[in-house]
Amino acid sequence: MNAYSFLPWLRTGLATHILTPPGSAARASVAVQLRLSADTDAGVVTRDVEQQVQLYGPGDVVGVDTRAVSRHEPRAWVTNAEPNYLAHIEFYDEDFPWRYSPAPPDGTTGRTAPWLALVVLAAGRDGEDGEFTDGVSPDRPLPFVTVTDATALQPPDQLGAWAHVHVNGDLAGQVVSSDMGVALPALQAVLAANADNACSRIMCPRRLEPGTGYHAFLVPAFESGRLAGLGLDPAATPAALHPAWAVPYTGQQLPGTLPYYHRWYFTTGDGGDFESLVRLLQPRKPDERVGRRDIDVHRSAGLGLPGIVTPAAIGGVLRLGGALQVPDRAPDAFDTWDEPYPHPFQRALAALINQSDDALVTPAAPVDPILTPPIYGRWPAFTARLLVERDHTTPVGNDRNWVHRLNLDPRFRVAASFGTRVVQDRQEEFMAAAWAQIGDVLVANSRIRAAQLAREVGHRLQLRHLTPAPAPAALGRLAAAAPSGRALTLTAPAHARVTQATVVGGPRLRDGLGLVASAVEDVAVGFRVATSRVGPAPVSPAMRRIVRPGSRLVRGLTFPAAAPLDALVPRLDDADDPLTAAPPKRRPGALVVAEDLDARLHPAGLPDPLPTSSDFVITTIGDPRVPAPGGPDSADAIRFKAALADAARATAAAELAARTDQRDPLQVATATTAVLDGLSADRTVPRSLLTAVRLPERLQPFAERFVEAMAYPVIDLPMYRTLLDQSVDVFVPNLELLPPNTVTLLETNREFIEAFMVGLNSEMARELLWREYPTDQRGTPFRQFWDPRTAPARPDETPAERQERLYDIRPLDQWPPTAKLGENENRVQEDLVLVLRGDLLKKYPTAAIYAQKARSVGAGLERVLVEPLDPAHPTPDEIRLPLYEAKIDPDVYLLGFDLTAEQARGTGGDEGWFFVIKERPGDPRFGLDLDPDGPVEVWNDLSWPAVDPAGTGFIRLDVNTTPVVLQEFDNPVDDAEKEDQHAEDLALPLWHAGLSSADLAYILFQAPVLMAVHAEEMLP
Repeated sequence: MNAYSFLPWLRTGLATHILTPPGSAARASVAVQLRLSADTDAGVVTRDVEQQVQLYGPGDVVGVDTRAVSRHEPRAWVTNAEPNYLAHIEFYDEDFPWRYSPAPPDGTTGRTAPWLALVVLAAGRDGEDGEFTDGVSPDRPLPFVTVTDATALQPPDQLGAWAHVHVNGDLAGQVVSSDMGVALPALQAVLAANADNACSRIMCPRRLEPGTGYHAFLVPAFESGRLAGLGLDPAATPAALHPAWAVPYTGQQLPGTLPYYHRWYFTTGDGGDFESLVRLLQPRKPDERVGRRDIDVHRSAGLGLPGIVTPAAIGGVLRLGGALQVPDRAPDAFDTWDEPYPHPFQRALAALINQSDDALVTPAAPVDPILTPPIYGRWPAFTARLLVERDHTTPVGNDRNWVHRLNLDPRFRVAASFGTRVVQDRQEEFMAAAWAQIGDVLVANSRIRAAQLAREVGHRLQLRHLTPAPAPAALGRLAAAAPSGRALTLTAPAHARVTQATVVGGPRLRDGLGLVASAVEDVAVGFRVATSRVGPAPVSPAMRRIVRPGSRLVRGLTFPAAAPLDALVPRLDDADDPLTAAPPKRRPGALVVAEDLDARLHPAGLPDPLPTSSDFVITTIGDPRVPAPGGPDSADAIRFKAALADAARATAAAELAARTDQRDPLQVATATTAVLDGLSADRTVPRSLLTAVRLPERLQPFAERFVEAMAYPVIDLPMYRTLLDQSVDVFVPNLELLPPNTVTLLETNREFIEAFMVGLNSEMARELLWREYPTDQRGTPFRQFWDPRTAPARPDETPAERQERLYDIRPLDQWPPTAKLGENENRVQEDLVLVLRGDLLKKYPTAAIYAQKARSVGAGLERVLVEPLDPAHPTPDEIRLPLYEAKIDPDVYLLGFDLTAEQARGTGGDEGWFFVIKERPGDPRFGLDLDPDGPVEVWNDLSWPAVDPAGTGFIRLDVNTTPVVLQEFDNPVDDAEKEDQHAEDLALPLWHAGLSSADLAYILFQAPVLMAVHAEEMLP
């Protein structure tokens, strides 16, 4: 918590030497001493000279820079200022109010009169004149006002009580200190750290009237300043300390006219401050009738339905709920009206609803169209009938699930109809939002449809032209089709992009670490063909051109029936078939290139150095022109010839290994299957589609299943507002039974909210279908009932995760078939809702409201707030913030908390939870309570009647001031919360006329107010 310090005044420089009144002079003066020294024949001669030096005073100032003002309270143009607070103005410079003041300090009160004053004058209202008139003149330096009611100005001789220095920080270590030797160095340290941690302040001690407009003026406090601001001679003042008003003198010019340096306007509200409004709030237990209202059901609803007249205890009346209900309310006959289940009315209603499905099952002769009530949630739940299946059996275990309860209980059909009405009233708005979100889906669906066509076309083309023909029927069902090279030849251009699982090699070296076993790898079919017996030539473009149907070669050749052209590739792959492919082109065996020779010149086992290939020319083996290094019989020549022979042998061996009969078989059937599988439209088209379309994540499964996306919009509006717009009684019936200035607890009515949300989504699905929106009517556009914008995010939680966590219901298609109505909320536990009715939040909308854990003290006779271990980061077990907020005009506020009634009340040794209403800390403000509320036990209890018993409208500090003594506690248990403050306030135990401005600032300072109410006081 911030510590504030107040100093009664502050001066710097020569002004600190103003110790006596200036008398009749127009300015204050101080004695300045000067020592003069001169060198003479007689030696050094000195003389002390003293001279009275006048200091600038109010008469020398004709304006104040607006940048000197740092803040004023109330803020300009505010319309609901607290009438019990004092208006004040603040300045950046700590010594500003006393900088030009000719007044010396008052040794008795410790005050120093400032050269400025703040006056607050009422504006006119209801056709009446105000307390002043405005004026400007080209020959006057400042604008001015003429005060028409002198009683609207505070006593000028007490202005020193209303100016002080404010410091953010502790300067003395105790409540009251007169040791300036400690305070001033501490002030210097504060200013050195941050100059903005201190300021000066001038207050106006006038009590403001409620509902009144006021103008605040910063004016000169002395007559010399008044005259200077009006363009008159400031020397005409009788004395430097003569006040600017209330003391006329002979020859005074323009009496009652005040120039001003700064001005702003504000209006007071009708109520008091935060403390007075929060004290009006009373914790109450809610009336049992809140949240329920009667609906008459004893008459027939039409369509052949009977009225509900049993049980007799309900008297033909059901209780319709709302979004909120009284916690822990005991069930009554209105809750169990349909026992034994199903009620005759429910049987009749189910039979009426099922007629539409009966017509689909057993269509009869043409009759009038059947119009039946809808089944809310039909498509998400895949439910077409109620109570009785098509085979006349009862749905085992599901005849009481959420679909049945919602559709067969009039209370919840009414709630669903409220949602239906919302969509019908705002269909254009919702559809505009839906179409705005569907752009990518429509594009994706068009591509999906095109891809479906491409897949079918590709499938048919492959089946017709590439798939091998089945075996002849004469060979039996189990006979395999003869292998064909047709498909392999036609698909050759794609072989490089299609892979086949292949066993790669035997043991081999890997990364120099040793032998590794053979492995199965995906190898391109093109590589398999090129390295197989078949080779690349039979499937090459040239070969395809040569053997294409109708070519010259094919027309001129006659193939036997056992060896058709399509069998060419399988025959090449057969090791026993004499037909082989021509080997690939190779260089002549006698040709050795330098690269080959390098490897042969350094064979393992031969000593170095050996000649390198760079020493010779490319030649043929045995050519007598090959130069012999060192002569034909030298050792180098012998080794060179041996290397040439080794290279020739290696080349021959490589050529032999390259022959077709030394390569592995291709296995044409397997390779063809791999190619056709890799080129299958069932694979290639979906893969291409998924890389080309953009769909929200929730719609990706549609593209993966290769069907058009059935979309739905996401409309995250808080739908409680649409229910409230229909009427407050629809939202929460009988809410008017809560008295004004009440704080109480209700809880969410899950059954009602779920029924309302199902009605919303069902009607929206019907509207989407009617507008030809691509939907299967199973989506959930509306999942948000409350407004969760104020709920804090959890650590490391993304916005999407936060949004999903705060949704009120799960998607309808995820509601289990066995779940009951009220069991499908997205949050696992019921929410308590704090209800405040009064003007507090209307005037203070930024008040902090939260739940704080309770603990017991002493022998458990009292519960107090738990102090968080880390106040800056409290845990959810210590403090919980509202999940959502709502407002019901004009003065009802709802705040939902993640707590149950049992948790909040506390059971089994648990002390439960307090609900806290706290004034948000902000800029300092000063004032008094409007009315006394018991004895003054701390200075925060001080009220206007105590300091102004005569009702003058001002805080007066003179001989007529009535002292106020700080009292001891009259109820130590109830007043325990004030103990710490009371101990500090005893440092100033008496309100009296001689208080300094720092004392007054301390007493009048309004600390933030906190109200804590335990849940037990508000729960039944």
